[in-house]
Amino acid sequence: MNETMVEPCSMLFVPADTDRFLAKAGQRGADALILDLEDAVARPAKDAARANIPGFVPRLQASAGVPVYVRVNNEPGLLDADLEAAVAAGANGLLVPKVDTAAQVLRLDHAIGALEARHGREPGVVRVVALLESPLAICNALAIAQSSPRLSALLFGTEDFGAAMGIPSQPESMAVPAQMLALAAAAAGLQPMGLPGTVAEFTDTEAYRSVLMRARNIGMRGCICIHPAQVPIANEVFGGTAQEAERARKLLEFFDASVAAGRGAVAYEGKMIDEPIAVRARRFLERYDALQARRSKARKDAA
Repeated sequence: MNETMVEPCSMLFVPADTDRFLAKAGQRGADALILDLEDAVARPAKDAARANIPGFVPRLQASAGVPVYVRVNNEPGLLDADLEAAVAAGANGLLVPKVDTAAQVLRLDHAIGALEARHGREPGVVRVVALLESPLAICNALAIAQSSPRLSALLFGTEDFGAAMGIPSQPESMAVPAQMLALAAAAAGLQPMGLPGTVAEFTDTEAYRSVLMRARNIGMRGCICIHPAQVPIANEVFGGTAQEAERARKLLEFFDASVAAGRGAVAYEGKMIDEPIAVRARRFLERYDALQARRSKARKDAA
């Protein structure tokens, strides 16, 4: 797996309207950073925040050594200017909120393609994470996921979805729509991202870890982080630990030896293992090793 293409476990928000958050953003260990022009920026400060993008994007790319995304405002009067600033600045991708239909993605794809050509960037190089945060979006999740090769992930917007439905952002309320998104993303070959619960918890680390484990168990493979304290937990839950990697290597070593000896399903540590279990272990290790390589490179680049 190309280390530059490995899916991020954690994407950390950095408000684009203040310089002081940039100083340590690249030292938090996130797999990607998101310069936020939307919820983290008050409306009167939108223009000033956008004006920071040309300077902030290359600074973060150089200091953090990880992809830098920009969350744009998906509303008339703001979207076009946000897209222009992000693409011109060399952003690796865009986080686009309030995506409800495939038609929206197609219009966005066309607009980004024109901007790539205008600013001399390779066609299709700017990736898009689509943020689905309404009942309509979840019902359209598969169509959205299949709408454009520019998409890299679908992200579940827990808080806005809860507000739209009038329900609390708790796992028992969010598990079904979150898994609907995860299924649609996986069916289209995209990364499923998000949590079946609140993203706002950063003081109770065990409660946060519990929500992340639920997310992983329904098929999510990463999430956004609104506070640096969330980053190492997200990296561990979605990316795995050294102990998990060692167990997977031993399982595969045993399974491969058994297959070579002519046995397809064998008992290992009290459980039967067969090809699907081995495939899951191989995929886990491929991503784990790629993540470790990229994080090691990012640390060196940031040093």
